[in-house]
Amino acid sequence: MSKTLRGGLVATVLGASLALVATPALAATGDYDPSFTPESSDLIGVGSDTTQIAMHYAAEGYGDVAGYNAGLTTGRIASFQADNGGTITLPSGDIDRPNGSGAGKALLYGATDNADIDFARSSSALSTTEVNASLYAFPFAVDGLQMAVSGNVATHAPASLTAEQIVGIYDGTYTDWSELGGTAGTIVPLIPQSGSGTRSFFLAQLKAANGGVDVTLAGTVTETQEHDPTDIEDDADAIAPFSTGRAKLVGDVISLENGFLAQRAMYNVVRASGLADEDIQAVFGEDGFLCSDDATALIEAAGFEQLARTTDDGVCGEATQAATSNFTANTSASTVETATALTATNPAARKVKVTADVTATDADPAGTVVFGAGSTSVTADVVDGVATATLTGVKGGQQTVTASFVPTDADAFTASSDSVSLLVQDRSVTTVTAPKKVKAGAASKKAVAVKVAVKYQSRTSGTVAGKVKLLKGKKVVATLSLKKGAASAKVVLPKGTSTLTATYLGNKAAAASQDSTKVSVVK
Repeated sequence: MSKTLRGGLVATVLGASLALVATPALAATGDYDPSFTPESSDLIGVGSDTTQIAMHYAAEGYGDVAGYNAGLTTGRIASFQADNGGTITLPSGDIDRPNGSGAGKALLYGATDNADIDFARSSSALSTTEVNASLYAFPFAVDGLQMAVSGNVATHAPASLTAEQIVGIYDGTYTDWSELGGTAGTIVPLIPQSGSGTRSFFLAQLKAANGGVDVTLAGTVTETQEHDPTDIEDDADAIAPFSTGRAKLVGDVISLENGFLAQRAMYNVVRASGLADEDIQAVFGEDGFLCSDDATALIEAAGFEQLARTTDDGVCGEATQAATSNFTANTSASTVETATALTATNPAARKVKVTADVTATDADPAGTVVFGAGSTSVTADVVDGVATATLTGVKGGQQTVTASFVPTDADAFTASSDSVSLLVQDRSVTTVTAPKKVKAGAASKKAVAVKVAVKYQSRTSGTVAGKVKLLKGKKVVATLSLKKGAASAKVVLPKGTSTLTATYLGNKAAAASQDSTKVSVVK
């Protein structure tokens, strides 16, 4: 918590007429370090790379917009950059610079608790360990996470990727971009450094897309500094998760993939003892600076959207130990909220017909919709508020079908998405086997053992159920019920060559199929 309490809240004024008041101080060692050497009476924070710029702007202002610290000499926000290396100077002495949400939060409890640190920036929700350590998070902004590829050179990646495809990239199922509809090239998957909140959030998204099972990262996955485009911008095969807010600040050296998009809240984390601290509430609380109109432009300048206040059905400044799921934003008046409603049908085996209705109040959203199902995706234009497409080659079985609206102008319309669960009929593969040649018995006939097996074409789990008709020529000689995808019968055949055909009749899970074989009965 704050070491001293400030007697009153100093107001800041938003507008070009107010000059930013700089506090005399030592030169900062990083672009987003405090412009002064913090004292014990200041609110000192470390942690997330993702929000370091937002909190620096909130503290010290940006352009003509004054920050919280304007006119103050005590009780200031002192937010240290995450990724500059070296040490930082605290009232009790220098420490190694904490890099990432996890590293920042670790200084608020346990063996690494540091009394100089009042808050930790975090781009992920609290872990169970952090909750048990009585930490609390104040949400203040909303960000997105997408996959970034090179913008300087022509990427080998396809234009869009589904969550399931991204799982396959990071678990090693896919190693070449040509396997995903891109240009041939060995995939270079990158992931933020250990302790990064973005890394934790990204891994949670992979787990959700993997049926709730943690994804084991392939040996080809390499760590990179989060939101640093250096390892991505000139490599046609590189890919990494990237903050949509931070992407706005790095320019066109990277390009964000369509398809996968996950929203998340940005937090400032404090100890439970800090919840009653007036200084902390004055900055992070529901009525604090970060949730005020004075901070809106500063947060937006850093690439994020300010969360709506609790008085506007939002959660800005509402201390919590749970992940925030209310992403209602205090958006600029010119940005129109959109809603996407998805319908999906399965007209034929391994095909999904999709329709997305994209709506906005008193406006027609312009943009595209990325549809996805499993490892298959397709992009369609929005025309008169509707986008339609047909996904082919979709893996059979229960699939999550997604639709993500990507506005042409992100300042004019917000992104939105929807998903539905759909049973996709698979193709089936029927195999009938019988002896090629048998000797005739009495009356020049022979009872021949016939085996039938029916498998899914693309599904890797489950067995095919249903009925199989067994024909000799055009005559049905038996109707069989599959058990674990197999059935058998004995068929009496006359002397000579007979054609046996097994026809699987199909069901909702698997389409009809057939196979034939010839059996010769000889003397």
